[in-house]
Amino acid sequence: MRLSTSTNILFERTYGNPIDPIECMKLCKKAGYDVLDFCFHDLTTYNSEFMIGNWETYMHKVKNTADGLGIEFSQGHAVVYDFCNCDLDHQYFEEILRKNILGAEILGINWLVMHPSTVRNTATPFKDSREKNIEFFTKWCDFANDHNVGIVIENMWDCHMSPFKLYCSTAEEMVDLIDEVPYLGACWDAEHGAIMQQNQLESMKLLGNRLKATHISDYTSNQDIHLLPYLGKVNWDELMSAFAEIDYKGDFDLEIHRYLLTMPMENVESAIRLSYEIGQGLIKLYEDKKELV
Repeated sequence: MRLSTSTNILFERTYGNPIDPIECMKLCKKAGYDVLDFCFHDLTTYNSEFMIGNWETYMHKVKNTADGLGIEFSQGHAVVYDFCNCDLDHQYFEEILRKNILGAEILGINWLVMHPSTVRNTATPFKDSREKNIEFFTKWCDFANDHNVGIVIENMWDCHMSPFKLYCSTAEEMVDLIDEVPYLGACWDAEHGAIMQQNQLESMKLLGNRLKATHISDYTSNQDIHLLPYLGKVNWDELMSAFAEIDYKGDFDLEIHRYLLTMPMENVESAIRLSYEIGQGLIKLYEDKKELV
């Protein structure tokens, strides 16, 4: 199991302009990271070079920078697209998603994470959501597979039951969807599972070999999420035991974009280094647990 983190680690800031992933890559490499998760979604939230410039030229610039630094992109995060929402401009989002997948191909990304979507205002939300998600992911998994990219869905967190329940907030629903869509896999978001108070070991056992990627972070409440491990409520000893028991062999990806929200820039480099050290400590804990299995 390898440690990675997302290029979004330095994106969400309470002050200043958005920081381009290329700058983040350089800081992460200095901190010790050799494997990264490329967050396409961040680039869609402002007038980035990806959105208003030549997106393909930009992606090759990212790839060339990564190669020069000795960085591998193992996974990525596509635009957050609530495709069951009838009020969205679907042509706009589908064009962005197409570019995300082609960008992932340029970067050599194996697994591109996407969110499932939920049908609202219906008497049969599970049935309707299931049908819409099967249709949507069948189309895009076929397209992605043609470009040597796999798509994985992540488990959602859902702290309300009304006016609707989010689809795919459990491993059971994820498995049901994945088994209907060729080439689709799973990303287990451990923080989401913890917020939902789920049995993470049993959930990951159910996912089995469908599990291809992870999102790892901590939380103190559902308003204070995506924090560095050990700064919140997640039971890390229990979680690493679960990864060891299922013999997880994918990457251990820190998705901690709220960690540096207010961190002064002069402290950012050492803070990213701390995240690397804590992540390596968790992998050591995983390896120790494997010896006991």
